[in-house]
Order: sequence, then structure tokens, then C-alpha cells
Amino acid sequence: MRLTRGSWIACGWSKVSKFRARVVDCRVPDKKSLIVSLHDAHPGSRAQIAEQVAFLAERGVTRSSILVVPEFHHGASAGGDSAFRDEVNVWQSAGHELVLHGYFHDRKESPRETLGTLFWTRLYTNEEAEFLDLPRETAQDRLARGRKLFESLGWQASGFVAPAWLMAEWIPGVLAEMNFAYTTTLKEIVPLAPGTNQVTASQSLCYSARASWRRFASAVWNKHLFQRLRETNLVRLSLHPRDLEFPLLRRQIDQIVRSALKRGFEPTTYGEYVAR
Repeated sequence: MRLTRGSWIACGWSKVSKFRARVVDCRVPDKKSLIVSLHDAHPGSRAQIAEQVAFLAERGVTRSSILVVPEFHHGASAGGDSAFRDEVNVWQSAGHELVLHGYFHDRKESPRETLGTLFWTRLYTNEEAEFLDLPRETAQDRLARGRKLFESLGWQASGFVAPAWLMAEWIPGVLAEMNFAYTTTLKEIVPLAPGTNQVTASQSLCYSARASWRRFASAVWNKHLFQRLRETNLVRLSLHPRDLEFPLLRRQIDQIVRSALKRGFEPTTYGEYVAR
């Protein structure tokens, strides 16, 4: 399968524009990897992310990719909260990877919605698809501001993940120009560094927790998806701040992590995975 230019990226269902990359079939025998990513880290979710880090560590996962939002929903800056800064520094020192995750994670200053974007902005997400249709200059400015904030705080981030994995088709090219090493979609890990051209096809397990029917549907889907993923060499598990609050999701996350480790999957981060 060849990835050609001219398409846009929506939750990993599309191809990656501007890059001709060979898709790696994760059923090929290789080192088994478990990548757990903790999304939407910001001052308001500090306690929830800390609980997730501890929850995972108790089960043997001591490395994860933590996706930090610089100014979540136009609120407090990630760098302006000393308790959050200190916690993030501890996570980084312990071996967790920090990832730039949008800038505002909302659509307050986004273009007007169209029929083509309405599903992604109102149904698939709760008006959080920040990078879906931003003007190029605005997107570049937010990426630069996010990176500058990280650098000022001593936070190392080689990757960028768009909120809800939704981004305009030209974003990977901009990320490559800015020397980001990778990005991800729901279904792919996309390396961006010069000389790398292998896109890893692997769908992430993730949950929608904002309604009971969404939680139930997520659990049913993830049960079947994990049965398929456990036969490959890569399992991706994406968690959001409230996921552990719900017994159904907490039990399944516990089962997935324990089962993956028992089957020989080794915890790693996105940065480590693409650097191989």
C-alpha cells in the first residue's frame, strides 16, 4: 500500500499527504511493544493523569507518552502552574515521554464549520478538533508557541499529536519542516525525520467516556479490537483523564494492560518506537 498526496487526515482513516511511505504490517514478527499514551495533560487534569501514571506503574508499565496541552480550552498555561510543572518534571525524569498535544484543544478561534467538518467537530468530538481546518499560518504559530513553551520549561518533545487525531492534510509536512520526529493518527504512527519512511499501521484502543452509551460501546469495541491487536507486535492504548473514573472502563483497562504484559509486550513510548 502506497500513501499518496492529496488527502486529508481524519482519525487515521485517510492517507498521509505529501509523504510516500511504506506501511508496515504489525503482524510481521518483531519485538512486541505496548505504547500507552495519556492524553490531555494540563493543570486541571494533573491529579487524574497522576492517578493513571500510578495505576499503570502498579501493573508494570513505567513508561508512557504523556500528551501535554499548553493552554487547555484557553485556560491556565501549563507553564504557569507550579504543581503541574513539578509533576511533569517528575514524569519526564522517570522516563515518561512528553508530547505536544495541540495548543488550546478547542475550536474557539477556528474557521466556521461546514457540512464536511460538522461530524468531526460536533459528533465525533465535543468541539475539540483544533487542528482539523486551521489556516496554515495559525497552525504554524501554535506549533511554534507550543514548542517554545516546552523548551522554556526544559520539556523535551519530539512528537506532536493533534487533538482527537484530527488534522489538515498538510500538517505532517509542516511538522517535518519544524523537525518533529513523528505524529500519530488513530490508525497509524507516522515518522517524520529525514530518511524515515515507514508508517506503522496499528489502530489505538481508546474510549469515549462522556456518555454511558459511549462507554458501553467503547468497551465492546475495544474487547474485539484487543483480540486482534494481541496477535500483532504492537498494542496502542490511549487514555483520557476521566477513563479510570468509570468501573467498566477501569476493569477493562486493567485487563488489557495485564494481558498485554503477560503476552510479552514491553512498555515503550512513541519516541522510542520511531527511533528504532
